[in-house]
Amino acid sequence: MVDTLASSVINKQIGYFNPKSSMSGEINLTLSNRMVLTVRGGRFWDNFKDTGIPGNSAVEYRTPTSSLGALEANIAPTERGGVSFSNTPRLRQRFSEISTRSMIQADLGVNVDMAGNHDLKLGTGTMKNVNKVDDAYPSGGYFWMFWGSTFPGVGTSSCTQAANAANCRGTYGYYEYNELATRGTTGASIGNIYAQDRWKITPRLTLNLGLRFEKETVPSFQRQVQDFAFKFDYTDKIAPRLGIAYDAFGDGRLKIAGSWGRFYDWVKYELSRGTFGAEIWNIYYRTLDSPNAFGLSGTAINPANLPGRDIWNPGTATRFRNRRVYGFDHIDPEIKAMSSDALNAGFDYQFNNNTAFSAYYVFNKLNRTIEDIGALDANGDETYFYGNLGEGDSTVFPASGGTRQSIPTPKAKRTYNAMELEFDRRFSGGWSVNSSYVLSRLYGNYSGVAASEEVRPPTVGVTSPSVGDSGGTIVRQAGNVNRAYDIDELLFDSKGNLDVQGRLPTDRPHQFKIYAAKDLNWGTGRMGRTTISPLWSIASGTPMTTYVTSTNQTELMVNGRGDMGRTPLLSRTDVNVNHQFSITETKKLSFEFNMENLFNQKSVRYLYNYYNRGGGGAVRATSFINLATTDLFKGYDYQALVANTADGRAAVGAKDPRYGMDAIWSPGFRGRFGVKFTF
Repeated sequence: MVDTLASSVINKQIGYFNPKSSMSGEINLTLSNRMVLTVRGGRFWDNFKDTGIPGNSAVEYRTPTSSLGALEANIAPTERGGVSFSNTPRLRQRFSEISTRSMIQADLGVNVDMAGNHDLKLGTGTMKNVNKVDDAYPSGGYFWMFWGSTFPGVGTSSCTQAANAANCRGTYGYYEYNELATRGTTGASIGNIYAQDRWKITPRLTLNLGLRFEKETVPSFQRQVQDFAFKFDYTDKIAPRLGIAYDAFGDGRLKIAGSWGRFYDWVKYELSRGTFGAEIWNIYYRTLDSPNAFGLSGTAINPANLPGRDIWNPGTATRFRNRRVYGFDHIDPEIKAMSSDALNAGFDYQFNNNTAFSAYYVFNKLNRTIEDIGALDANGDETYFYGNLGEGDSTVFPASGGTRQSIPTPKAKRTYNAMELEFDRRFSGGWSVNSSYVLSRLYGNYSGVAASEEVRPPTVGVTSPSVGDSGGTIVRQAGNVNRAYDIDELLFDSKGNLDVQGRLPTDRPHQFKIYAAKDLNWGTGRMGRTTISPLWSIASGTPMTTYVTSTNQTELMVNGRGDMGRTPLLSRTDVNVNHQFSITETKKLSFEFNMENLFNQKSVRYLYNYYNRGGGGAVRATSFINLATTDLFKGYDYQALVANTADGRAAVGAKDPRYGMDAIWSPGFRGRFGVKFTF
């Protein structure tokens, strides 16, 4: 952003208010010497509010005032500026966001002798999540100003007709008013029924058997339209689990174990908010007829006063472009719940009372996910269909631009393979050491519902909204609405290869940790005991992938995954020091100092990977490549396309000079001091 000093001062006053409360309780009832009933309940409440955000609407220049030529002289000198010049930072404000989670669970434990010993547990419960949100831009929206420009027309706009082009701008250009908000309230319950058995067949052989059923409702924020979005019954989410443990010698020294289970995830409320009624996004396009229309004092224009002529559809009832269309009729009727399988097997061996070693193999595989599949509608907006990628009604992906061949939708792939080794040793003099090494591989085409591919480095100047963080986050916490399948051009690299697979963004093949602890006893008096616990870790860097931004504001993996290599090794040292005084036999006072990244190592965590300017949501259309006429199966020369953009042909250049440079580092040294009294 290119702001004035005065417009940036308000950042000092921005803050937040975030009260929370948590309650829980448990009742244990012994029905017999072999039967226990446990009932647990709880409620969590959280309310987040932004404070200190100015109440006026942000006005941001998308073209420089110099585009007006001689007419620029009619604009006040203090209001002349280049691209991204603004009167105030463009910030959304959460006036209130209340999230609650209430739960109750009943478990019956029974111990039975029959062909061995059975430790049975049966249970049922329910959990209800509620979200009430009022999140919008101050005064309702923000303004984008296009000095000296003609509205190019989009979709059904009458400006797409050449005959009307002269009416699609004012003397000084045109502007957009973007009305964005997230508002509404909703809630739904998730129920569970389960049974599990810890069956000790012999003193040396134990089986763990389990079966869990879940019922989930995905809620709607517009219940007058549809009561809920979709739901899964108990028969849709059946999760079996099996485990086995064997004491090889009968003395506990060598234990061999393995397990397999199927696990179901819950659909995140971000999907309900964005698709089923909470999101509002309307764009008004109007002419700029006066150089004073956008007075930066904020008095000349506001959402209640939109000067100029309508240029979206003049002469019709449609005065704005609606970019948020409810998706109730865009859901695969055969949609299935998200699930993954987890398998692990290995052994623990105890050499003696002070030394132990373990080795395990771990395998996780995503079975299916729920995602939005995008396409461009008549207005050039992205519309979405929701289902399981590559299954049901989502087996064929809608083609855009010059692609005429049918595109099979790639299934979501995410597999994790790892070998884990661990060594424990207790020494004389109060020392103990635990060390571990992990060799792993995280591979596929789907980074997960947390969207770890969608990173916004701080220098981009754009963050992703996050509950509990007034400034947003550098990673978009998407939740079933990732960008990965929003349009067909995201599924290809520039060589024409469909389904871009490789090491995923959080892959760290080698990870090594050493944890130590030293106890210092200060005699038999009340001086107490000190424990010093250092933790040293080192791990491989993560793979980095080149992104080229298109006119659809999508991040294309033009060279496949991991073409930029990896970030440097990640290394850090943490130390915890705890001292405990014994005041009496039952009363203890302890002081704790936790030091994170003790040596202030600024390890590089991310390389700037946006090849052309305007990536990461910063929006610089003059550097974006246009694939509207490209057959994606035949590939394209992205470097030539970038060079041929408006910026590429100009002296400024379209290639971002930050490309390949260090962009995010580990946080520096942090310390926390705590006091605890136990009685």
